[in-house]
Amino acid sequence: MLVRNVDVVHGELGVGLFVRNGRYELRVPHGLEVLSPQATLALLFKTFVVFRRCQPAPARLDRRDGVVQQRGGRGSSEHDVSFCDALALDELFDRVDPRSLLSLCERPARLDHGMPARFDRHLHLALFDNRGAAHFERIPGTRRVARHGQADIVGLYCVLALDFYRNFLCVDPSCGWGAFAAEGEALAEDFRQRYLTPQDSLYQADAQANERSREQFRHLLTVIDRASPTRDVRYCDLHDALHRYLHAGLAPPGREGQVWGVRDFWAVWESVCLYHAIQQDGDAERLPTLWTCDHEHLPRGIANWRLETDWAMRREQVFSRNEISRRPDLVRRNGQCWTAVDFKYYAEPYWKRPKWSQDEVLAKAERDFLNLEIYGLMLRTHLLSCPEHVGHEVALEMWVPGSTDIVEQVIGLPAWDPPLAIRRVATHAALERYGGLYGR
Repeated sequence: MLVRNVDVVHGELGVGLFVRNGRYELRVPHGLEVLSPQATLALLFKTFVVFRRCQPAPARLDRRDGVVQQRGGRGSSEHDVSFCDALALDELFDRVDPRSLLSLCERPARLDHGMPARFDRHLHLALFDNRGAAHFERIPGTRRVARHGQADIVGLYCVLALDFYRNFLCVDPSCGWGAFAAEGEALAEDFRQRYLTPQDSLYQADAQANERSREQFRHLLTVIDRASPTRDVRYCDLHDALHRYLHAGLAPPGREGQVWGVRDFWAVWESVCLYHAIQQDGDAERLPTLWTCDHEHLPRGIANWRLETDWAMRREQVFSRNEISRRPDLVRRNGQCWTAVDFKYYAEPYWKRPKWSQDEVLAKAERDFLNLEIYGLMLRTHLLSCPEHVGHEVALEMWVPGSTDIVEQVIGLPAWDPPLAIRRVATHAALERYGGLYGR
């Protein structure tokens, strides 16, 4: 698989790399314009990494929503595993600890057993004095130095990682490596000088040059594995991940389905929208408008524990009633205007409120409108109970993905009270800002 040959299409719930009719297709979120395959995959990778670093609570998320990981990266047709990493992108460039790989580096060792039995075989190393006596600067011994071995697999990994960070993600390697960056670059340069050319890359030059480089990387991985004298668990894990990465994952020929990504993008979208709201309001330490929110999907480092405690206390005070602890996505205050916000991952918003179906089963879209309506009514009840908030107004907003930022009022008969507006959030710009947290 070459990234540039992947078809970029708009998906439904699933976002990521899929196989359909024998071809790879990259499914992008609603509202995201079609970019180049490389730019799209890089943007989605950074987005997924930032989201998983939020450490979302698995107990609150349905297992099919794309946040459960499986060691080894293999996808599953069952609902217990929904995030697929068959390409080993996550395992190699996000979760791996590069410092632990240094233990795989093999140091040249000289075995000294005294003067060798066949002295005459080493005379070419000797220095002779005027009397013809042979002198050795060192006693010849046996060197166990493998041309390829465990140290070389670390060098190969460093070359591929630098190529991924610089030429694919277009970020500084320290984003993924931290303090290891200098040593990682030195290991990569040493490996490249011995076995590769400066032009070998999976993401530079033209497609044919990329494919030649991929074949060279595959060949080197095979040679290294054959020459490695020992294989511990760490070596096997790294080798398997590199093999998946260089062989386009584990999608077997003739089978279709998800190769990399999430089956349901809604949880990621909620995290993106929450960060987008905070960016609109400014510094999280001084958020006069963000009154409370469901901060479990908030990226780490945006708010401190004191602010999160205040949010949770306000949410509990206003929205916990009748044996139900409701969690509005966002409540904003701007002077005397309060807005309850619900983030929804819809391809197109509903402009008319859905009704009960014929079999009296409440549709999901109707439940979404009911929840938002309840948030507004409970917020209004709280404001009416506080004398200092008399005269304050309440509004409702539903945030959905879109190609541009725009706000439109929902016209209903009878009219919505509190009033409801649909806010389209520009998906590309929101993902760019959210993915920018990858380098922090």
